[in-house]
Amino acid sequence: MAPEEILEVGCGGGRNAHELLRKYPSSKVTAIDYSDVSVAKAAAYNTGMIQKGRCKVQQGDVSNLNMNEQYDLATAFETIYFWPGLEKCFSEVNKALKPGGIFMIVNESDGTDKASLQFESIIDGMKCHTVEEIEGALKEAGFSKVKSDHHESKPWITVIAKK
Repeated sequence: MAPEEILEVGCGGGRNAHELLRKYPSSKVTAIDYSDVSVAKAAAYNTGMIQKGRCKVQQGDVSNLNMNEQYDLATAFETIYFWPGLEKCFSEVNKALKPGGIFMIVNESDGTDKASLQFESIIDGMKCHTVEEIEGALKEAGFSKVKSDHHESKPWITVIAKK
């Protein structure tokens, strides 16, 4: 069953929101980013879906979403590196999900790869997290089931948590 309401947190330029709208043609997506530049780009990229009422793009802070049980699915692609305190932010995502809702995190870094750790040392505020750190923070934030998948030869990870 396709999710009715999707929350895309840390939407960047809006491509993942666009792909979610394409994959789930009956769903609506709310795309949020802390950066006003990203919000503008994501809105421009998804103008057609915004006009159709299927997409909203807004500025927001994942550490203070202030949403209650509105979404079936929340996604975070390549963004948790910049979140201020995983447990607090994951707790906010948990609150935004309906009972039984799913939160999917996708990262190109598993927190141990040399290339990403090098970026971490030069990009202010960036923190690469290990699968164990992510899973632990999700459980502390109240998620009931957490499952991880790690690419066989690259540091790519997907973590799926159920409320």
